[in-house]
Amino acid sequence: MTTARSSGSFLRALAGLCLILLISGPGPVNAQPSLAIRAGALAHFLSGHCAQADYGDIGAFTTCAAALKGAADLPLSREVAWGTDQPSLRIRKRILTRLTPRTLRSLYLPLFTFTGSWSVGMDPREHIPFVVVEAYFRNSLPAGEYPYPFWHSPDKWMVYEKTNQIRFYFDRTGRAFVVTRSIAGSDAARGRYAHVTRPVFDGRWQWLDEAGQPQPRVSLLSSRYSTANPRLSHLQSAYEAFAAAIRQGTCLNCHTPINRAAMERLVLLNEPVFAADMIDTVIRAVRSGEMPQNDLGLRRHIDPHLRAAIVRSAAAFRDEVRQADRWEAAQHAARRIP
Repeated sequence: MTTARSSGSFLRALAGLCLILLISGPGPVNAQPSLAIRAGALAHFLSGHCAQADYGDIGAFTTCAAALKGAADLPLSREVAWGTDQPSLRIRKRILTRLTPRTLRSLYLPLFTFTGSWSVGMDPREHIPFVVVEAYFRNSLPAGEYPYPFWHSPDKWMVYEKTNQIRFYFDRTGRAFVVTRSIAGSDAARGRYAHVTRPVFDGRWQWLDEAGQPQPRVSLLSSRYSTANPRLSHLQSAYEAFAAAIRQGTCLNCHTPINRAAMERLVLLNEPVFAADMIDTVIRAVRSGEMPQNDLGLRRHIDPHLRAAIVRSAAAFRDEVRQADRWEAAQHAARRIP
């Protein structure tokens, strides 16, 4: 493995690594030079913003999350599949969760610290290149900083805790379309780390904390948008109407992290930010009749009026998401004007 540490944008890190590898000439990492450059830049960027710290250090976590949330230049596909690596399965058969790059950057990658160590490889069956970056899970954060209770399954929580690398699988355009957690690396750089026992999962994906605030905080629409966004209250109401409709259609029996139907590409709908990400996909699937499905993965008939109601509520929620996104984009553009 080769180690890199720095801060700044991913593109600056990429440019710097290009120069270093060009100057250094042929070497072991140059067997796949463009992939090696990409790997070095990625590890360089992640370790610069999310360096190792105490695994409950909320300040380090917040700094990391803020940097990654704005890192729109990370080489990620328009949609990313995320989850455990499952190396015994072909990539398309691995049970993973569908995310947008923004949600991966904002909610998942900040949950790890990065050492700067990296390597490259090639999937032996599908000949898909991948980049490995050494990473360790922040297992001592407040419960509301995790997108949902990973401890709903003790085995899942344990696998998160044992993670020691993140793998980025790249498509032909040079963008990562699958990103996975793996335990195939080394624990040598983990440092002080102890297992954390979380409360027994009580079946609730949302809860109120001791101060009466809804949790998990990071999965609320208010974490995705500014509190000044004039569409925020409308957006919340639209999500609640959408959630009520899909609950009536029993969609939430499957579209939760438990994944009762064992979908190979799970779409989460039980939290507002996930639903906002995938709302266009939901509309297409319900409108075409592809969803909902039964336990065998076959299309399930539902009352046409209920199907129409789900589509209407989903479209209303999508429209609010777009308006809220436009407001945020306008504010961001205004801040950049000198």
